[in-house]
Amino acid sequence: MRLKISFLKVHGSNGMVPLHHQKIVSAFIDEVLREIPEQSDLYNFSSLKGTSKVMNGQIRFLSSKVSLVISAPDADFVDSWIRKIFEKRLVSFAKLTLVPKSYQTIVEPHFQTIMKYVRISPLVPDVAFHAEPPPNPLEPTSHEFSDLIFNGILDRMEQAGYSEEQLNQYAEFEITPDPNYIKKVQDSQKKFSRIYKNNDNETVYGYLLPFELHAHPDVQRFVWESGIGLYTTQGFGMLDTVPEAASSAETLLP
Repeated sequence: MRLKISFLKVHGSNGMVPLHHQKIVSAFIDEVLREIPEQSDLYNFSSLKGTSKVMNGQIRFLSSKVSLVISAPDADFVDSWIRKIFEKRLVSFAKLTLVPKSYQTIVEPHFQTIMKYVRISPLVPDVAFHAEPPPNPLEPTSHEFSDLIFNGILDRMEQAGYSEEQLNQYAEFEITPDPNYIKKVQDSQKKFSRIYKNNDNETVYGYLLPFELHAHPDVQRFVWESGIGLYTTQGFGMLDTVPEAASSAETLLP
């Protein structure tokens, strides 16, 4: 179950948040979830969305409306989650103060064996690293990249209670990055990944590339509801399906 929450910016609010603000959103989500009776390790959420401008490593929201997407497979969990958010009169993210205004249920797509996605938060394929200098990031077209994501999904599905018999049906899996996006990045000599910090202030590589996922429809549903990659309960790895033509229109990383 996936919901899009609309907030209104409080008049006079500075409207500024860090460019990478997943930790701030995650702290708010953690606070909310501690206050509800249902507990789950399967949920995901986006970064803040709205008309904005990047200024000196900060995002300034220019519009009065800001949105946040939350998602989880358990409808009762999502219901308690959204009710608790709307009990709060004001919500603050750094210098951005918001009022919860409304929410809508996002209709789930028809899950098929082949789906095309973009991310609405960074995808983290591998665990945090502490080495100096940092290791080279994975090439998104490599088998290692796809295998790490596949193994992470199966581990989470096993923890969620999927049987061995079910998991054996999900062996067919392949991530294929959008070739037009890959070519644009290579031609512009830009990067496929960017460095982020998880909630433990550990360093991770995150990717914003669009891709095609070849997997069992159950796996497609799982990643759409619960996120893909690692640190999904910290707001990493949220996906959205897009029209065919949209996947090559992604913004390149600087």
